[in-house]
Amino acid sequence: MPDEQEPRIKVVDRRRFRAGGEPAEGAGDAAPRGEGEMQGGAPVEAAPTGDEAERTIAAQAARIDELARAYAALVEDNKAFKQRLERERERVLEAERARLAQGLLDAADELERAMVASPDAAGAADGPLATLLAGVRLTLAGLEKRIADLGAERLDLVGARFDPRLAEAVDLVPVRDASQDEIVVEIVRAGWRIGDRILRPARVRVGRVASA
Repeated sequence: MPDEQEPRIKVVDRRRFRAGGEPAEGAGDAAPRGEGEMQGGAPVEAAPTGDEAERTIAAQAARIDELARAYAALVEDNKAFKQRLERERERVLEAERARLAQGLLDAADELERAMVASPDAAGAADGPLATLLAGVRLTLAGLEKRIADLGAERLDLVGARFDPRLAEAVDLVPVRDASQDEIVVEIVRAGWRIGDRILRPARVRVGRVASA
C-alpha cells in the first residue's frame, strides 16, 4: 500500500519588515482599508459630517421644546382642575350650611311667633310668664348665634332703597319727605344671607310719598 502523502502547508509571509529590519517585498502593496471595513472584527462607522450633526442637534432641540410645552400644559391643566375642585367643594359646603341655617331659621321664627302671641308679653315683668319669656329669648338668641356661626348674616335694610331681590314689601307707609319714597322704613321679618345666597328675603314696610 503506497505511503499516504502528507498535505503540504503553504506559508505566506505577510510581514512588512524582515527579521533584519529591511522592508519586505510587496509590503507597500497592501490595499488601504475602506470606510466601514472590518477592523479587529468590528465595523467602523463613518464620522458624521457637520450638516448631519447640526440636523441632529436641531431635531433634539425641537423634541425637547415639544416635551417642555407638553409638560407646561399638563401643569396648567392640573392647576385648573384643582381650582375647579376647590370651587365645587366651596359650593357644596355653602349649600350644606344654607340648608342647616334654614332649618334653624324656621325654629327661630316659631319662637318669635310664640313670643308675639303670648298675652301681656310686652308688659310681663315678673312671675312664671316672665321667666318663660326670658327662657324663650335666651333660646332665640342661641339659635341666632348658631345661624351666624354657619356664616349667615342678617340683611340690614332699614334706610336702604327697596330691592325686590332682597326683600318682600308687605305694606306701604305714607311719607311726606320725597327722599323716603321707596325706602325701607321697617322690617317685619328679618332676612338672612350666606355669601351671595339669599337664605330668605326680608319682609319690610316701604315708604311711599302720599299723592297730593
